[in-house]
Amino acid sequence: MMFGLLASRGLGVIRQSIFNALFGTGIEANAYYAASRLPDTLFNLIAGGALTHAFLPVFLSYEKNKGELAAWRLTSLVFNILFVAITILILIGEFLAPTFVNTILVPGYSAAEKSLTTDLTRIMLLQPLILGLGTLVTGVLNSRRQFLLPALSIAVYNVGIILGLVVTLAMPHIGIYGPTYGVLLAAVLQVGVQIPPLLKQGVHYIFIWDIHHPGLREVIRLLGPNTLGVGVAYAALIVETTYTSYLPDQASLAALHNAFMLQGLPVALISQAVGQAILPDLTAQAAAKRYFRMRQTTLKIMGASIALLVPAAIVLALTGKPLIHLLFQHGAFDAHSSQLTYLALIGYAIALPGSAAGDLITRGFFALKDAQTPLYTNIFALLSRWGLILLLLNVLPGDLVILSIPLALACSATAEAVLLLAILLWRLHLHVKMDQGVKRLQRRRQYLKNLP
Repeated sequence: MMFGLLASRGLGVIRQSIFNALFGTGIEANAYYAASRLPDTLFNLIAGGALTHAFLPVFLSYEKNKGELAAWRLTSLVFNILFVAITILILIGEFLAPTFVNTILVPGYSAAEKSLTTDLTRIMLLQPLILGLGTLVTGVLNSRRQFLLPALSIAVYNVGIILGLVVTLAMPHIGIYGPTYGVLLAAVLQVGVQIPPLLKQGVHYIFIWDIHHPGLREVIRLLGPNTLGVGVAYAALIVETTYTSYLPDQASLAALHNAFMLQGLPVALISQAVGQAILPDLTAQAAAKRYFRMRQTTLKIMGASIALLVPAAIVLALTGKPLIHLLFQHGAFDAHSSQLTYLALIGYAIALPGSAAGDLITRGFFALKDAQTPLYTNIFALLSRWGLILLLLNVLPGDLVILSIPLALACSATAEAVLLLAILLWRLHLHVKMDQGVKRLQRRRQYLKNLP
């Protein structure tokens, strides 16, 4: 998993270097980054990580208790419902895109920037349908402990965007529309590379439409709070974009995007890879009521990961400036763009431990089929984040005002991670009394005690 995600981030850096050389931190770059907000939100609301976390425990339970055929019937049903739901949302999004962009997403931009952002948004809105259906494929492969190809598929996604950038290099008049259509090609490639291993798992598609299916209801029951939690997280990103559109430096949104991408490397290697890999094991331990072992696994994984995250944040802050200069300062990406990106990166480096740790700890709640607790903590983090942004916007002077976005994330994410860990350990402490292994040990001790 780490190897696959490392390959993805490496290609991501190449993709971003080409993109920055072509578009820098100008109008087209800002419109491109802003346009991705609505498609990303729709995808993650219905599918994305939320669906994986809701679907995987139910799929494993059906496969274990009701057999493989019942598990494939459930998968087919979820696929069909997902296709219809995402299609409806995309149609609504296409219709409401101008209003959303002009009044909510980037109200501080000029009319030309708003128009371009709307056009790019409408093109990218096809992406959630492709990736959403591919999420089920990823979930099934992860349930079979197949992690390499799903991780490499994310790397292949970057290939699609790079091909779009190559088209722009060959035909400059296409401009920002090259990488925009490349996003759609990327989604097709990401899903397509996972089809062969899925077929090897003996997948059986069945046309079924039963909204009263108990397995579907269980998935929806878990997906509801997950969806609200993801909605809260993406609402924060949209609000950040709104605030950023009013910042005096027009390069701010592009600088924040580049800094966040660099911060994403240690997050992917430590949080996403480890989190996705341990979710099936934590789920299996919870299903078998082996809560004592689950608590041990949680403490070991969290402790080791956090021990890596703090040094990673320090290294990122210290090496960020020369790294940005080496990777990005070419073509349209000038010295001012580099300096602004480095300022944002310092803030995101501070946010790294809390953000990644919170994401890891949330997997323990998903394994317990508890999506409500992360939802409540997400709401807490969102409200505190908004308040901190407003405070920092009025406190930080000059160019430092860009730090208001990442520093607000740092404070809210760290507080949420501490809260999540405390609640999870408390929950597992209570569940240990029901642990099957602990009960056997107690019975053995009682038996030995009663021996003459």
